[in-house]
Amino acid sequence: MFRILNKVIATGFFSGYLPVAPGTWGSLLALILIIFFPGLLTIPVLLLTIVTGITVASLEENFTGIKDKPSIVIDEITGIFITFTGVEINWWVLLAGFILFRFFDIFKPFPINRSQNLPSGLGIMMDDILAGLLSMSIIKLVFIFI
Repeated sequence: MFRILNKVIATGFFSGYLPVAPGTWGSLLALILIIFFPGLLTIPVLLLTIVTGITVASLEENFTGIKDKPSIVIDEITGIFITFTGVEINWWVLLAGFILFRFFDIFKPFPINRSQNLPSGLGIMMDDILAGLLSMSIIKLVFIFI
């Protein structure tokens, strides 16, 4: 039972098993959650998501023996939550944040690329945490000047 619950959380309610680009599906799930439950974007929920993500990603890696298995998307969910924390939400911001986050998550510019060398669940989560922070920072900077 515990193993199934861990897999449900790690794979974003199995969205990580959808065909082609599981990280994008996990990111879309997070976006849908934000649209319908904007109250999720609080620091306590974010911290809980980070700690839970590190834990379930580590456990899933131990269960499968595969480092950063593509079906694990709790990291993308967390990264999207970070992207929109403290940001005024509207459709343009959602679109820009989604595109920015996916860009940084896929291409992993320095120092994001180095964070994957961290051990276990921390390495799985950290690149998406950094991609989310970078995306959020860009959105906030843009809206200062608009």
